[in-house]
Parts: sequence; structure tokens; C-alpha cells
Amino acid sequence: MDPVSQTATETAHAAGSMSLIERYHDGGVFMHPIALVGIIALIIVLERFYTLYVKTSYDKAGILSEVRNAIYSGRLVVVGQTMIHHIIQAGFQAFERHQKDSEVQLSIDAAASKYFPEVEKRTSYLSMLANISTLIGLLGTISGLIASFAGAAKADPNEKATLLAAGISEAMNCTAFGLCVAIPTLLAFAFLQGRTQRIIDDVNEVVLEAMNFVVSHKDKLKNKGSE
Repeated sequence: MDPVSQTATETAHAAGSMSLIERYHDGGVFMHPIALVGIIALIIVLERFYTLYVKTSYDKAGILSEVRNAIYSGRLVVVGQTMIHHIIQAGFQAFERHQKDSEVQLSIDAAASKYFPEVEKRTSYLSMLANISTLIGLLGTISGLIASFAGAAKADPNEKATLLAAGISEAMNCTAFGLCVAIPTLLAFAFLQGRTQRIIDDVNEVVLEAMNFVVSHKDKLKNKGSE
């Protein structure tokens, strides 16, 4: 094996045994904005998981049971602080005021437009952050390759291969780091987007069932009111 090839092989083995911290430092200045993007994405993911799995937890069967009990008692009131409770209560209040389906639906839509943005907000940022991370990684790689080739052009011919191998290895660290941030971020985005849509669909389903139950017992409620 000639000395240049042997040196290139040794450089490759050394790169393979590098720690994550060493790879981070070798990636250049563009590693820092990628790390910042990753931290922002992580904060959003944690906040969204808390909001979508803790704050918006609800029992569909229990809420519908509350609605039935309220109707049977003749009092259109549901006790609870969840998003579904507030939307159903808005529909109940509109029903008691107007008892017109169109106005009840407008009240429900107005209440939903108040609470749905809380469920949907910031999730879409994850897709943007994943793209930004990938692009910064590519920019760092291109910048590193430009510097590597520029340095190799001025170097001794016997050292060009070694310098190029080392420079390309360092430049690729930036792309790899960008993808390491982008891929989990995109997976989290897809997962949270599905959870968001499922929550909205469940809310619409429960509210629709509740209001249909109210409409089907309209005469009973009128009689309770007259009593």
C-alpha cells in the first residue's frame, strides 16, 4: 500500500472512532445553528405532547353520559373544564336562547374556533424546523467542501488526497447532524399531526352526538321548562 493510501485509510479509521462531541466540533460553525434548531424542535415536541395527551384528555362515554343526565333532569348544564365541555355548553346555551338549529350551530362553531387553535398551534412549525435543519446541514457541507478544495489546491500533490479525505469527512458531519435533527422532528410532526386531527374529529363527534340527543328530546325539554 502506498503511503498516501495508507494515510487516507488511517484517517478514515480515526474518523470512524470519533466521539459525538468530536464530530460536533469537526462539523464547523454551522453545527451550532443546527443544534439550536434541534433544541427549539425538542421544546415544541414536549409542549405539544403535554397539551395533546394531558391537557386535552377526556372521556367520551362519560361526557355523553353527562349530557343524557342533564337532559333527563331538564337542565342543559354540563360540569367540566375540558374543551368538549365548553363547546357543548355553548351549544346548550344557544339552544336555550333560540332553539334554532342554524344559530345553535353558529354558537358551536364559534366556541370550536376558540379552542381548536390551542390544539393545532405550533405543530406545523416542526415541519419547517426539519427542513431548516436539513438545509443548514447542506450549507455547512458545501461550505466545508469549498474550504477543503481550496486548501487542497494549494497543498503539496502528495498530500492532496489526504487533505481532501479529511476535509470531506469533516464537511459530511454537518449534513449528518442536520439529518439527525430533521428525521426525528419530521416523525414527531407526523405523529402529533395525527393526534391533533384525531382530537378534533373526536370533539366534533361528541358534540354532534350531544346536540342530536338534545334535538331528539326537544319536546321533553320544553315540557320541563314550562313546568
